[in-house]
Amino acid sequence: SADPFGSSMMPQQTMSAPAPAPASQGDGPVTVPGFSHGGLTVEFECAKPDIWNKQNTALTAKFKNTTDAPMYGLSFQCAVPKYVTMEMQPPTSTTIPVTGGNSKPVTQSINVTNTQLGTKNLMLKIKVGFTSKGTKIEHMATCNSFPPGKF
Repeated sequence: SADPFGSSMMPQQTMSAPAPAPASQGDGPVTVPGFSHGGLTVEFECAKPDIWNKQNTALTAKFKNTTDAPMYGLSFQCAVPKYVTMEMQPPTSTTIPVTGGNSKPVTQSINVTNTQLGTKNLMLKIKVGFTSKGTKIEHMATCNSFPPGKF
């Protein structure tokens, strides 16, 4: 009883605890398929780094090599609509080992801000290049399967 907030705060915390639970489950990382081409599969893990700014999304591109040989010279580029700002980091490696076993997955971080969140959905135009078994492969794709209103 020495703490004036002790007794009055407890009931409020108990009442408000169940309410955020559905939101926090829905705001966990979401995995969105990017594309599959030439043995390379790309998917995006989407997370919300800032609770106070829903417009910001941290995307992690995950590269999977489904062939039986490493891929070299990875070049991954994204373009976004004018209402989205984007900041890309370099990939963790430009060589993608065969996925599985002890190979470390190759990832690339992309931070996006959708200034029209709720009105317009996040879209990415992707251009990827790599060499697989001596053959240079280039591929372009559009990724627009991000959950509407979330990203």
